[in-house]
Amino acid sequence: MIPAPDLVRAEARMPRWMCAIALGGALLTLLLGSPRAAVGFSVGALFGILNYFWIHQAVVALMNAEGARVPRSIVIKMLLRYPLCFAGMFLIYKTGWSPILVVVGGLLVPGAGVLTESLFLIGVGFRRDELAG
Repeated sequence: MIPAPDLVRAEARMPRWMCAIALGGALLTLLLGSPRAAVGFSVGALFGILNYFWIHQAVVALMNAEGARVPRSIVIKMLLRYPLCFAGMFLIYKTGWSPILVVVGGLLVPGAGVLTESLFLIGVGFRRDELAG
């Protein structure tokens, strides 16, 4: 079991992992691809990270809600996140200003950030076991 202070620190580190992965992915795409592809990856990463923050706000609001009512802003964000993402993806696809697959790759940045943090926590757990025993 992971102690609560470690989870709070992990929760604070995840956006940093996501930003680092987004920056690294954009630079790699710029070097190996084109400026348009790098911008497309960055836009996808921005959509993905924004979606992560909105979900995080919703979970925190639900966990802290003392009553049965959820704040209106949280409901609006949850209702608008997929239509906004699909509208942005459709616009990118129709205008053709960036390859759609690099945008989808950018959308996966939050998952990569969570995976990176998970591997980091596994490493911390192994180090604690070595020190303890």
